[in-house]
Amino acid sequence: MNLPPENPRDPLEAAIHRTLRAQPQRRAPRSLESRVFAELARQAALPWWRKSFAFWPAPVRAAFFVLSAIVAAALVAGVYVVSANASQQLASEVAGRLGWLGFVRQLGSIGIDTFMAVGRSIPTLWLLGGAALFAGAYATLIGAGAVAYRTWHQSPRPHAS
Repeated sequence: MNLPPENPRDPLEAAIHRTLRAQPQRRAPRSLESRVFAELARQAALPWWRKSFAFWPAPVRAAFFVLSAIVAAALVAGVYVVSANASQQLASEVAGRLGWLGFVRQLGSIGIDTFMAVGRSIPTLWLLGGAALFAGAYATLIGAGAVAYRTWHQSPRPHAS
């Protein structure tokens, strides 16, 4: 790596970095080098359909995309046709067995309508003031957390002598 130490004040890290940089570069073994080049040549000789999608010719990729879209659309249409009749039967069966869900839905609708009516009656200036107060409190919490972190986790500084 050609990166200098992140903390230049740390003498141990700097010494280790200098020592490692002074080491001579090692060459890969000949057997490894020949195997790597043989594998690269083997992969380059593969036909396009055996390679990654990015290596396919552009017209073939476009055709694959179009055919995939057609197959996906056919699957969605097939599921829709099959489920059209079944969904009506299922809905009537579920409504018969879970009639209490209608009551819960109606109760929820009344709660939402009440919440919306109360929300519309609150002045906009109050809502904006509340949002500003919330944002200020949140920023204060983040600032206090940062100060506390820096206070308790401050790294010791070496004394100049």
